[in-house]
Amino acid sequence: MTGALADLLRQAGSPLSPDEADALLAGIAAAPEPPEPEAWLALFGGQPSRGLRDALVARRDALLRDAAAGERRAPALPERLRLLRLELRRQGVDGFFLPRTDEHGSEYLPLAAERVAWLTGFTGSAGQVVVLAEKAAVFSDGRYTVQLDEQVDPASFERCRLAEVTPAGWLERNLPGGAALGFDPFLVTARERTALERVMAARGGRLVALERNPVDEVWTTRPPAPIAPLRLHEERLAGESSAARRERIGGEIAAKGADWLLLTGADSIAWLLNVRGSDIPFNPLTLGFALLHRDGTCRFFLDPRKVPPGTSLGNAVALEPVDAFPAALDALGREGARVLADPGEAHVGFVDRLRAAGAAVVEADNPCLLAKACKNPVEVAGAVAAQRRDGAAMVRFLAWLDAQPVDGEVDEVGAADRLEAERAKDPLFRGLSFPTISAHGPNAALPHYRTTPETRRRLAGGTVYLVDSGGQYLDATTDITRTVARGEASEEIRERFTLVLKGHIAVATAVFPEGTSGAQLDTLARTALWRHGLDFDHGTGHGVGSYLCVHEGPQRISKVSQTPLRPGMILSNEPGFYQPGAYGIRIENLLVVEPRATPEGGDRKLLGFRNLTLCPIDRRLVEPSLLSAEERAWLDGYHAIVLEELMPLLHEESDRAWLRAACTRLHD
Repeated sequence: MTGALADLLRQAGSPLSPDEADALLAGIAAAPEPPEPEAWLALFGGQPSRGLRDALVARRDALLRDAAAGERRAPALPERLRLLRLELRRQGVDGFFLPRTDEHGSEYLPLAAERVAWLTGFTGSAGQVVVLAEKAAVFSDGRYTVQLDEQVDPASFERCRLAEVTPAGWLERNLPGGAALGFDPFLVTARERTALERVMAARGGRLVALERNPVDEVWTTRPPAPIAPLRLHEERLAGESSAARRERIGGEIAAKGADWLLLTGADSIAWLLNVRGSDIPFNPLTLGFALLHRDGTCRFFLDPRKVPPGTSLGNAVALEPVDAFPAALDALGREGARVLADPGEAHVGFVDRLRAAGAAVVEADNPCLLAKACKNPVEVAGAVAAQRRDGAAMVRFLAWLDAQPVDGEVDEVGAADRLEAERAKDPLFRGLSFPTISAHGPNAALPHYRTTPETRRRLAGGTVYLVDSGGQYLDATTDITRTVARGEASEEIRERFTLVLKGHIAVATAVFPEGTSGAQLDTLARTALWRHGLDFDHGTGHGVGSYLCVHEGPQRISKVSQTPLRPGMILSNEPGFYQPGAYGIRIENLLVVEPRATPEGGDRKLLGFRNLTLCPIDRRLVEPSLLSAEERAWLDGYHAIVLEELMPLLHEESDRAWLRAACTRLHD
């Protein structure tokens, strides 16, 4: 830190030493750019002078440059693997299992937790790695087949598809007899550990919980933990006070015979305490841990530097340093407390520590998950309002796109940037809810494609452009996919688009009895495709949070989801079809589950879906002869609603004219 900046901090009365201020700035630099670009300045106390503000920004930017320069000087990928193997020998193990996650089970990770990417080069959101003395492998699912091949060096790692082989299966074939396999207990679930234990028992080996993650020991340029400001989420947006939520969940803790609830997932804590943050990309979360007592009082463990001066969560929520969390678990053990822990969520290191200290662990589902999934009327109203504004941004984008020459220079990156700029015009916009999938032609055949400067394609004619995107707004989280024609689409594309549309309509119009799960509805999205010998290899829908995570459990529409759907749950409806090397099709709206009237003579309570997403479905890709009269009526009715709802939000006549044309009745 420069002497001038240190002098400015002293003049401002800051209690921070130069080293402390530098450490804080390094954590700020390791966090994503926050929705309010200068909100982090509040972490230095009060409103800084212009001179102090400029000096802090300059120092943060210098730390960012230093970090980037350090990564450029980092060892090449093969050398990282060699260094890791040396560290494994030093720690007395013959191999290491590394899943792509953090201590909170986050989908999007802070930079310091991107261990899989640092070690292997693979940046997909789902990955696992096994390293042995002579062999190593990277595992991912079908979404990342191409990315795995492009990013992972086959000379260092085998590239494995989870549908073909799991880490446990690979170890059965490759682990030497009697070997010791290490793992980080704070990154591994009970299910993963059990699978590994079976393999080790069969091979006469042992599974070893390591005290220090060996990747961290050799990653000398590893960024610090992120520091972004904690923000209160207003009750007028949440629809319920934190006190009411804590009391409600406290009652469920007591009903399970427990005294405390262990919370390690940042989204559950955010929902329970009505707080948000910016520690990780795309999800507005503050990373920390919590212990909720059956009486509704809560201990929230986080880096105190994230808390702006004057922030209070009330007397019933104690803010404690994150470093104090392990000791708090030990104290619960000494007290003989009964602690509810979700074995599918809390990693085994936390649960093992509780048991070792003497606590009685009650294994049960985290009650916050289902409560969070069932949105209250205020959250549903927020979703309705946000989807309307988001739909208007989509219309402005699609109208702009249609005005671009088919043989022009617009490419996947430019299109994604334009869509984000349209969303950013909304005062409640707080960033994207996930990286935009902006995919043209063959790239659209990869369901989770991410465009890069090397892979970007111009949006030329003769095929389709698929854009899957969403926004975080103060009142909701959005997610929408539209597939649109670029020039004249082939008869094959139109046929398959219409089959996907038929599946989309079947889900949107479904009426089903209480207790129905997503697995029972998934077939509806696929039936039309199946009749033509076609299918898609991803789930039909995922849960969506309320200004939280765009992928939220436990609700899903998929072949394997057994969670009954309940009123207030928001899910996506996104069937698709993908022709490898040629094109991809997906149509996605968000739906909310709501009650339906029981017909006379019926004896079951019924549920159905209310559509939330408002944006035209490209009529140019629809083959009307493949639709039934009811399906054509649904599409025309949907477009009538879209026209009515979005027209008042459009101010340019060119956008209004585009929307009128896009919403024309199908038979006209």
